[in-house]
Amino acid sequence: MRIKYIFSLFLSLIPFSEIIASGDRWKKILKDKEGAVEFYWYPNNVIIENSLDIIDGIEHDLAVSFVNYLNKKHGLSIELKWIETDGFDEVIQTVRDGTGGTFGASSISITEKRSKYLNFTAPYMADVAVLISNNNLPIALSLSELATILEGNTAISISNTTLVESLDRLKGQLDIDFSIEYVKNSGNIIDRISEVPNSFGYVDIANFLVAVDNNTDVKRQFFMPIKLQGLALIYTKNTDWDEPVEDYFNSSQFEKDKQEIITRYLGNNASEIIDRISKSAEIGPLEEIVLSNREKEAQYERLLESAKRDQDSERLTLILVTIILVVLVVLSLLFALYRVKSSNNDRLLEQQKLVEQANDQLRALNEEKNNLIKVLAHDLRSPLANILNGSQIIESSEELSDQGKKLLGFILQSSEKMSSLIDKILDVDAIETGRHNLKIEPFKLKPLLDQVVTENASKAKEKSIEINLKLSNNPSVLADKVYTSQVVDNLLSNAIKYSKVNSTIAMKAEEIDDMIKISVQDQGPGLTEEDQKMLFRKYQQLSARPTKGEASIGLGLSIVKLFTERMGGEVTYDTEVGKGTTFHVQLKKG
Repeated sequence: MRIKYIFSLFLSLIPFSEIIASGDRWKKILKDKEGAVEFYWYPNNVIIENSLDIIDGIEHDLAVSFVNYLNKKHGLSIELKWIETDGFDEVIQTVRDGTGGTFGASSISITEKRSKYLNFTAPYMADVAVLISNNNLPIALSLSELATILEGNTAISISNTTLVESLDRLKGQLDIDFSIEYVKNSGNIIDRISEVPNSFGYVDIANFLVAVDNNTDVKRQFFMPIKLQGLALIYTKNTDWDEPVEDYFNSSQFEKDKQEIITRYLGNNASEIIDRISKSAEIGPLEEIVLSNREKEAQYERLLESAKRDQDSERLTLILVTIILVVLVVLSLLFALYRVKSSNNDRLLEQQKLVEQANDQLRALNEEKNNLIKVLAHDLRSPLANILNGSQIIESSEELSDQGKKLLGFILQSSEKMSSLIDKILDVDAIETGRHNLKIEPFKLKPLLDQVVTENASKAKEKSIEINLKLSNNPSVLADKVYTSQVVDNLLSNAIKYSKVNSTIAMKAEEIDDMIKISVQDQGPGLTEEDQKMLFRKYQQLSARPTKGEASIGLGLSIVKLFTERMGGEVTYDTEVGKGTTFHVQLKKG
C-alpha cells in the first residue's frame, strides 16, 4: 500500500502537461486476470473529498462498488488508483487525453459539449443547481426584485463549469451586471457566500442540502434553479471500457449501490428529495414545496434542540429546588419530633405519620434523586482523589508523630471507603445507561470463586465466620468475568455483613441442564415480607442491619440483579425469618 501511495503522490508533483494517463485496457485485464484503473479526481465536498487523509464521498464509493462488481463477476483483481489533480479542468483534460482504463470524478455535469470528447457513465444523481445568497440579502419575491438584489454584487463560482455558465445566463436573462470571484469547489462556494456580505452563486443540490443540515449562514433564492442531464463519472473515449461500464451502470446492482451510498452521505431526507427531483423534467411547484419543506424541517429541528436544552435546564433547576424543599421539610419534622418526644406520645405518633407522608413524596421523586446522586458522585470524585493522593504523598514522604499517623490513616481509610461507594453508584448508572461494555466469554468458575473467597477471608475472620466452598467439579460459565466476580463478591460480602458472629456461610456451584447455579447461603436474620418487596431496588435500607455496624448504601443487591440480567442470567432467593437467606445466580454453561 505504501508503494501505491508514493506513486500517486509522485504523479501529483509532475506538471499537468507531463502527466500521461494510462489505465489498463479492459481486454488486457480480462486476459491477465488483473490490472489497474486510474481515477483522476478533485475535491468537491460530499461528492468526493479527502477526509483525514482518506479519499471518500459518493463518487469514491461508487467507483469502489464498480470495481468490486467487475472483480466478483469476472474473477479479477483490479487495482483502483486514485490520483488527485490541481483543479477541475485538469480532471477533464487528463481523462480526455488518457488511454485504457482512465476515469474521472469531480461532480461532473453531463453536457452535449463534453460528450464530444468524453464518455459518461449513467448519471448517479440529479444535476440540479440552486441559487443561494448570503443571509444579509433578502429573499426575492419576483424576478424584477431578484435583479435589483443581485445587481452590482459579487457572485462566487468555479471556472469552466456549468455553475459559472448558469451565472452567465442569469446575467443575460435579468439584464444585470455583477463581478465573479472564483474558488476551487462547491464547498468553497458555500463557505465564501456565508463569509462575504451581499454575495451569491449557484451550488449543486447535494452540497446545498448538507449546508441546510449544518445550519450554514446562507439562504436559497426561489427563482432561476438549473436542472441538467445529471452528474456522472467520466472515462476516456475510444477505449474498450464501454462494455463493462454499461454492464454495471445499467444494472440493478448499480441502482441499489447508488441509493445506499447517497443515503449514507446525505441522509434519508436529502436522498428522497434528490430522488423526487431526478424523476421530474424540471423543478416545478411540487419539487419547490419538497425543498422548502426540508429547509423548514431543518429550522424546526434546530428550534426543537434549543427548546429541549432550555427545558432540560429548567427541569434540573426544578428538581434541585424540590429536593431542597423536601429535605428542609423532613428536617423540620424531625426537629419537631425530637422536641415533643418526651412530653406527648400522641403528638409523636402524629408527627411520625407526617414524616411517612414526606417519605412517600421522596419516593415519588426517586428518579430525580438518582440523577442528582449521579451528578454529585461525579463531582466528588476529583476532590476526593486529591485528598487520597495528598494523604498518600504525606504518608510516604513526611515523618509524622504517632498521633499524626493515626489521623492520616483515618483520612486514608475514610477516603478509600467513600471512593468505593462512589464507584458503586457510578457502576450502577453505567449499566442502566448502557455505557458499560460486556465481554461474554467461556471461563472456568473455580479460580474466580477461590479468588472472591480469598478477598473476603479477612472480613469473615473478624467475625469468626467460616466460609465453606463446595464444587463437585470445575464448571465453565459463559459470562463476563468482571461482572461475575462483582456479583459473587457482593453476595458473599452481604452474607458476611448480615451473618452473626461464629456462624457459617455455604457456597456452591452446580450444573442444572444448560445452566450453572451459584448459591450463597448465610445464617443471618432472613428477609421479612416488607424487605422482599424492596429487595433489589437501589438505595433501599432493609429492616435487617449489619451485625458489626458495617456501612451499607443499599446498592449491592441491585448491582447483582443488573449485572446478572445483562449477562442473560437470573437471580432468585430462598429465605426464612430468623434462619437466613440463600441467593441463587444462574448463568449459561460455557
